[in-house]
Amino acid sequence: MEWENKISEARYTSPSEKTVTFLYGNVSKETDLKTGLFTFPDKDGAMVQHQGAGAMSFPLTCIFNGSDCIEKADRFEAMLFEKGIGELQHPIYGIHKVVPHGKIKRIDDLISGLHDSIVEVTFVKVITDENIPKLQKVEADEIEKQYEDFANAACEDFAGGVTSKNIDDELMQKSILNTQTENIKSEMEGLVSSKKEKADFFINLNELKNANNKIFDKEKSSGNGVLNVARFVFGIMNIPSRAAVSVSEKIKKYNSTARKLMVQFKNDPFGKTAAVNSIMTARLSLGALVGSLAAGAALQIAEGAASNKKDLNNLVSRSDALNAASEIESLFWTIKKFDDEKVKTNKFVDKDADSYFGLYNLIYKSILLIINSSFALPMQRIIVLDRDRQLIELSAELYGSIDYVDSLIFDNKLTADEIALLPMGKEITYYVKSA
Repeated sequence: MEWENKISEARYTSPSEKTVTFLYGNVSKETDLKTGLFTFPDKDGAMVQHQGAGAMSFPLTCIFNGSDCIEKADRFEAMLFEKGIGELQHPIYGIHKVVPHGKIKRIDDLISGLHDSIVEVTFVKVITDENIPKLQKVEADEIEKQYEDFANAACEDFAGGVTSKNIDDELMQKSILNTQTENIKSEMEGLVSSKKEKADFFINLNELKNANNKIFDKEKSSGNGVLNVARFVFGIMNIPSRAAVSVSEKIKKYNSTARKLMVQFKNDPFGKTAAVNSIMTARLSLGALVGSLAAGAALQIAEGAASNKKDLNNLVSRSDALNAASEIESLFWTIKKFDDEKVKTNKFVDKDADSYFGLYNLIYKSILLIINSSFALPMQRIIVLDRDRQLIELSAELYGSIDYVDSLIFDNKLTADEIALLPMGKEITYYVKSA
């Protein structure tokens, strides 16, 4: 029969490359679906957003028979306890890189099941380093598109929500934006270092100031003045996120900027129009902030994971990457909570679904790329020197090469005296590839 030709031998190869074949009972596989469930106060039902597939698992009842069935099952169990990634040739569902997960159940029926030993185990498919480069390229392109889509939706949302009914509204809105611009400049300026980065940053900053001065003047502004302001806000938020500085430094500065902007908008101005403008401006700037940070950090980490460069300056370790993902998620929910509280206080301010879901998708995809890329990043290790050491010979010992001396100096912020001779008791940070 045709279906019989599609059945393969059941085989497991452990991380140490030991191989075993086994019989099996009923087979199955399970795949977790990642979905986002969103409800709204004034609408019945829910919006369910499909976010792709999660873990794929293969529960198996592995049967070993014959006079040496117990010994075979013992060897198989020992293979399951090995650390690392194994390979499963599933009889139905193909060949996959896997790791045993959950409980391992052993059954030896000494009455009715003589000559049979059974091991029940669940294998979970994992992402491996060889999957990363292609994954990074696909997801990096998608991050750029998600960022562009979100930026367009957020700018349109801002342009459609900000209005001016009198000169007082106009002056207050200009004041809010000027204060916002100064807050952004004071925090973000230190992130840009190259000539091009500085030029682009200050061009966008000056254009934002000019656009703000004629925000409601249709004769002086080219096109929609409010929309122009929104676009330049995204410009000055995005440029530092792509700067060649460490991800941890970016997160620190963007968090600090977010705190300043939230304090700035803590108290709503009097009057309905002024309050709406204040909230819409806060939403624009904070959304542009966390969206730019997420996209910039994700692309930087993915590029580092795919790179084979020996220069480890500003390298992100696996733990740094996972910490960055956590920090970005935390900042997103902090900003969302701030926005929700503003909307709750001022019920006349609507939240645009397109821009919100655009930001949510961007944050989700960025964090996913960071986590996936982290598998290809080196792990950070710290040792304490048990004696005085020469920097060159320590580099050769830790990395197998003297090419990483500069990286050791940079990572550990070594002084001139320490470069000459590392003292006993000094903590040294270095990077190692996972096994």
